[in-house]
Amino acid sequence: MRKRNVLFLCLASALFSALLVAGTGMYFLYAGPVGKILGIVNLVEKEFYKPVDKDAAIQGASRGVVRTLGDPYSVYMSQDEWQEFEIRTSGEYSGIGVQIGVGGESVQISRPMPSSPAEEAGLKAGDIILRVDGTPILSSDDAVLHIRGPAGTDVTITIGRDTEVFDVTITRRDILVPATSFVMKEGNVGYIELMSFNEHSDVEVSQALGILKDQGAEAIVLDLRYNGGGYVEKCLNIARMFMPSGPIVTLAYKDAPPDTFSASGPGLGMPLVVLVNGGSASASEILAGAIQDSGVGVLVGETTFGKGLVQRVFPMRDGSVVKITTAEYLTPSGRAINGSGLTPEYPVDGDELQLDMALSLARQAIAQSE
Repeated sequence: MRKRNVLFLCLASALFSALLVAGTGMYFLYAGPVGKILGIVNLVEKEFYKPVDKDAAIQGASRGVVRTLGDPYSVYMSQDEWQEFEIRTSGEYSGIGVQIGVGGESVQISRPMPSSPAEEAGLKAGDIILRVDGTPILSSDDAVLHIRGPAGTDVTITIGRDTEVFDVTITRRDILVPATSFVMKEGNVGYIELMSFNEHSDVEVSQALGILKDQGAEAIVLDLRYNGGGYVEKCLNIARMFMPSGPIVTLAYKDAPPDTFSASGPGLGMPLVVLVNGGSASASEILAGAIQDSGVGVLVGETTFGKGLVQRVFPMRDGSVVKITTAEYLTPSGRAINGSGLTPEYPVDGDELQLDMALSLARQAIAQSE
């Protein structure tokens, strides 16, 4: 009997701590921080003068928790949003064909893809995406979610460009996004443009290198301009094609020992020049920083974006995910570039001038090695 009374008192105490008496009404708020959120949702559902979508309220609360971090790369995604993200990184989707990045507090177009609906509609690199079909855009993931849609349907995008704000209506099409394009340039210089680190980028780069070497390439120009990043695993695979034995990148965590990822092969074995600009971010900077620090190549162009952070995806039971920045990365020499970027050995403005400089340096390196 004594044990039963003690148990009753404990349960009563716990129940009392989970109640809030407000004015003349009693609202049930569960104990603890999570209980507070659930209690507020229940309160709003009960007392708001219009019907409340409880699931939407929970989704909104989840987004709000992540947004308090003040990190544009940490986001909550519903199950539908996560499925859209996976489609985008697969390299095949229906949309307008733009690469999207974050510039300061704005969501910007890194560049429209060649021959895409976006390019045909006149969208430009640096355009700020303000709204999509009237919905304010707060993150790059927001932009992707609302811009994508079935081929043949229209989407209206509100663009900020310089001092102008205007709407552009574009018809979506099926988009196939190759990770690379490559060509042999004059003087036996192989040119590879790596546009993204998607699911098949490492295979494409390997194939491009093989073909260019068979065609007699004696130097490589690797173009990472406007490449906003992607899968770190694919970046590491590609880095090992260019890097000799040694560190590629170190991930520094808050409460765990750092992880260093390394290359162990022979490396490229020929001169390498890398093109970068302000649109080169994240995984692009991991690759460019490793090449620069190891001395196997030089950078040409403009200072990179400066996103030296790595995100990890945490699945929830309902199919939603939370994408959280979990680590800062350091280049092989120990540089933390978040917010500062990589500075090229050969600073050059303008896309054509940058390419001309890179090709010239590659040809000089070939001549010096003969």
